[in-house]
Amino acid sequence: MGKAFLKPALVAAVTAVVALTAAVATRPSDTEIAVAAAPEPPAAAVFHPVVREAAARTGNYAAEYTVYRPADLDRVRGRLPVVVFGNGACRHVSNDELLTVETLLAAHGFVVVAVGGFDKPALTENGSPDPKVITDAITWAGRENDRRGSDLRDRLDPRRIGVTGHSCGGIEALVAGADPRVKSVLSLDSGFFEDGTLGYGRENLRKLHTPTLFVDGGPNDVAYPNSGANYDLVTVPAVRATNPAAGHTGFVYGQRDGNPDPSVREEAVRVLVAWFDFTLNGNRTARGYFLGAGCGLCATPGWTVSSKNF
Repeated sequence: MGKAFLKPALVAAVTAVVALTAAVATRPSDTEIAVAAAPEPPAAAVFHPVVREAAARTGNYAAEYTVYRPADLDRVRGRLPVVVFGNGACRHVSNDELLTVETLLAAHGFVVVAVGGFDKPALTENGSPDPKVITDAITWAGRENDRRGSDLRDRLDPRRIGVTGHSCGGIEALVAGADPRVKSVLSLDSGFFEDGTLGYGRENLRKLHTPTLFVDGGPNDVAYPNSGANYDLVTVPAVRATNPAAGHTGFVYGQRDGNPDPSVREEAVRVLVAWFDFTLNGNRTARGYFLGAGCGLCATPGWTVSSKNF
């Protein structure tokens, strides 16, 4: 399937999905929180049409990348935070599993750099963790921000880099979280095994230096024990959010209790958006989605939330 077919189809899909999930259609006043004259609206209340495109090949990286970003950068004031996304099963070639989630995250004002090539066919590859696919994506974003001729030149904020991944991709993100360029980590249905299965043990949790969120789908999620144990062990500010209806893949594929239900994916997207809005943008409304007795996610049916070290 080539670019000529993929891009129009995906742009149409993006427009439909964003329209369904955006709660409030409003333009941001200024994404540079530090210099804002007035409080920012939360990213969850802001949406943009999204472009999905191939990442420019500017170096010898551990993987090819696909970029999701607001389509009209001239309507976005200030520089944008960057979130790097790793795939379940540590898929480093194909780029289809998280397409909807990544699109929606970008629609709320983030540049998403996803592991996997733009025009690669959907594959059921099973790889091994390689955190370099995450850290190389951070390097790519920095180069693209400086590169003459790049649409993203001077549009990205290298001080606001988040990493995340689903399942095996979450292990890659947790290891990459030790990189000093990373300012926020999100583990989605993931976590290190006690015996170091997949090559990385829980000693890596000591290397984390930024706020970290563990999201899991409850006892039916194969990652549930690791998610809980990893949360218990980390010493950085951390949140754990659980929805037992999602299992291991419900957040990604839109399944609640094993049945099709896009709303559980929308809830997961809201969690991702609010987390990175809180930890990368410093938005106080987004902070309240996770912290405090009346936190927004705490009041969302089906979710349980714990936090520490804030």
